[in-house]
Amino acid sequence: MEIDLEKLINLVTAEVIKELKKQGVQAVVSSEKHAQNFQMSSLRTKSEEIDMSKYKTPILTENHMRKLHDLTGEVVIPKGTIITPKAKEIIKEKKIAITFKS
Repeated sequence: MEIDLEKLINLVTAEVIKELKKQGVQAVVSSEKHAQNFQMSSLRTKSEEIDMSKYKTPILTENHMRKLHDLTGEVVIPKGTIITPKAKEIIKEKKIAITFKS
């Protein structure tokens, strides 16, 4: 499995910010350019698991991806799930992490 370095940095940063918020610390962005680039990726901290227990062969579709909450940054799916091309487009466009669960 591979992960884009920028995506990894965004995921780690989002988790750090989430933990800092729990501790009452507010993180601020020093420049407008960085604020615009960071705003959406840092907001996508929600993780959603998609139940595919009724599928013989689990398939992640565009419809699944369109139903996700706007703040979803990670989708958990069963190991061996087939991801349709349209679902892949949305994953790439929204920079959503996919985690395979055994």
